[in-house]
Amino acid sequence: MRLVAVAWLLAQFAGLACAELQENIRSTYYSAEHRAGTMLLATLNHYSPIRQNSQIFHAYTGWNIQWNFRWWEERDGRCRITSNQTRLQVEITLPRLVTSDPAVRRRFDRYLGALRAHEIEHVAIGRRYARRIDEGIRRLPQMTSCAALSRAANTLGEKLLQEAVAAEREMDRQTAHGARQGATLQED
Repeated sequence: MRLVAVAWLLAQFAGLACAELQENIRSTYYSAEHRAGTMLLATLNHYSPIRQNSQIFHAYTGWNIQWNFRWWEERDGRCRITSNQTRLQVEITLPRLVTSDPAVRRRFDRYLGALRAHEIEHVAIGRRYARRIDEGIRRLPQMTSCAALSRAANTLGEKLLQEAVAAEREMDRQTAHGARQGATLQED
């Protein structure tokens, strides 16, 4: 009886595609050397390597999502996804302050905490869309050809990537790039 139950379970899952989401998240730091008499904001602006559209940012999260699916072609040409592997590569760039001033260090540490929390929201968006891509490709229905299935999978992935970029822009707009979350030195 157990053998029949195991065979039945295997038959139920045989048509489901295997999914796999791999993440690689790393942080990189740039040094910012604070000199006595210099404002913290000016120090970070001077040393930050992050510039976009004539603006200076003190942190940046870049991510990349890649997917690799496999399919099975039936004798009649119909095709279905059998597995998918999605990779999320993330790099968070943050400042590392060099200072001997304890008051500046405390201020920087508060700022860095808020900055890091904002960047983690960018990671969460990348992760959410990587999962959506992974699950979406895995759940694609059987199609009349493998070419049609491949086009559908890649179109889905590209569409979701565009949505992810829009979600990041909206989050940055709503938070003023983290300033409304405490990642600001404007009163410096």
